[in-house]
Amino acid sequence: MMKLKPAFISFALRYFVFTYFLLWALFSIWLEGQISYVWYVSLWIFMTMLPALILSFKRVRIGWFFWIGLLDIVAFAPKFKMVYEKLLSISSNPIYHDIIAALRSSSEIKIYIIVSLTGIIFTQLYRLSFSYTINENLKIVEIKGGIFSRKDRKIPTKHITDVSVSRSFLQRMFGIGTVVPITSSSMGMGTKNVFGGGAVSKGGVGAFVGGATGENIVNIENPATVIYGVKNPEKVANKIIELIAKN
Repeated sequence: MMKLKPAFISFALRYFVFTYFLLWALFSIWLEGQISYVWYVSLWIFMTMLPALILSFKRVRIGWFFWIGLLDIVAFAPKFKMVYEKLLSISSNPIYHDIIAALRSSSEIKIYIIVSLTGIIFTQLYRLSFSYTINENLKIVEIKGGIFSRKDRKIPTKHITDVSVSRSFLQRMFGIGTVVPITSSSMGMGTKNVFGGGAVSKGGVGAFVGGATGENIVNIENPATVIYGVKNPEKVANKIIELIAKN
């Protein structure tokens, strides 16, 4: 029986994003008093939204851009007098008023620090929640994981028609990769996302360009559907192939 977990480096992008925003927020504590407020807000939006835009195209998920944009709006909202007065009117509790008043001062910095720290902790818990088991006795590949919604997939090796190994440049450097057990029903091919025009499959599964709908359906590797970011991926793939051959 082979038991595996995603390596730390397999979630490097998520750790990097939240660490970047944390460092930017801490740097902004000094920056806020060094330049005019207009330049400060402009630079803040540029430094947060540009990475969001890059991530949206890299990960083929517009959600990165949307959520970070929404976070910027929420972060600066308490600075507006109308919003501030509305927040104060919610409760007459003096402690609540003190919290809102404290939040209004450098609200964007405080909110980004809280969100960044929460994101780093959540990413770690999310990564550790996943486990992968190749059971030689039952001849199954088991994928478990999730925090709020936990999934448990058991794939009989007799239903696996192909095994793909996907490795980015960074993953090759650290000796990790993603093993994709593909079944006849296309299970294991990842999460489908719509973006742009044409259909593309990530992870060596295939590609099609120029469909009638003009949409781009991309298969994104998902820790809940593949053996994601594990050490010695070729060894893992070979073990699955051995079990397939025994069926």
